[in-house]
Amino acid sequence: MRRRIPSTTALLCFEAAARTENFAQAANDLNMTQSALSRQIQTLEAFIKQQLFTRAKQRVKLTSAGKTLISELMPQLEKIEATILKIRSHGDLEGALNIGTYPTFGSRWLMPRLMEISQELPGFTLNTITYLANEDIDPSLIDIAIVQGDPPWKEFRADYFFSETLVVIANSEFDIVGGDDLMSLLEQRILQHTTRLESWKIWLNSQECELQKPIIGPMFSQFEMLIDAVKRGHGIAVVPKLLVEKELTDGKLVLAHPHEHTPESAYYLLTPSVKVGTPKIERIRKWLLRRVGAQISPGG
Repeated sequence: MRRRIPSTTALLCFEAAARTENFAQAANDLNMTQSALSRQIQTLEAFIKQQLFTRAKQRVKLTSAGKTLISELMPQLEKIEATILKIRSHGDLEGALNIGTYPTFGSRWLMPRLMEISQELPGFTLNTITYLANEDIDPSLIDIAIVQGDPPWKEFRADYFFSETLVVIANSEFDIVGGDDLMSLLEQRILQHTTRLESWKIWLNSQECELQKPIIGPMFSQFEMLIDAVKRGHGIAVVPKLLVEKELTDGKLVLAHPHEHTPESAYYLLTPSVKVGTPKIERIRKWLLRRVGAQISPGG
């Protein structure tokens, strides 16, 4: 079925004219005559049955319809351009790559590894794109993503990356009354992560302790803020141990309870299904998997 869209030439002429507000300059930018550009825009206006510009002397102004069209068209043109650039380098073994990560995980765990990659594979430019929740991951923007959770992951190939250990942390000067007693621990001010509200329940259930009532306390959308709140003595929190290893070693944080729990959910390395097999993506994927000692799937 033929798509009901105007020619790309007409759209590019419209974009140039909207950007410059001058037909002569737009025609020069596109290396065509002004009359040819004007005909393309007239054809576009006839196609959509809307006037896109008002003419005043040497300049043009977008109409309301024109403003709506350019606001919708610009992101699409940029996406097409990015896709073409990506396809041009599809077979390259090096180049730019977008790695998706959570903000705190990215700064505390991933960043040192990116420095290692830049030293071992200097031909790569690695960009980071952050998200707060797994549903925010956009496979069109991300080449590789690191996530925590449980498979399956729709539209992605998932490689097991590594497990996660949950611990309860407190400020080093915070007085935890009751020692190992879980009920006394829950009398403290409880802090939570907005997308990991089950963490306390998971940690407690691993000790056969059932919550009698929902945990109520301040919530934070990023682990960085949650950890900082604990360091400042605002309360205690369950966090992945890998995010606070430095503070635990330095003594800025302490374990509020000795129990550590490794749940079934873990970290996974995701590759968008449509990008599986892209040489430069596979090269970074294998580097990351080898770096953590994870198994590389057959044929991957």
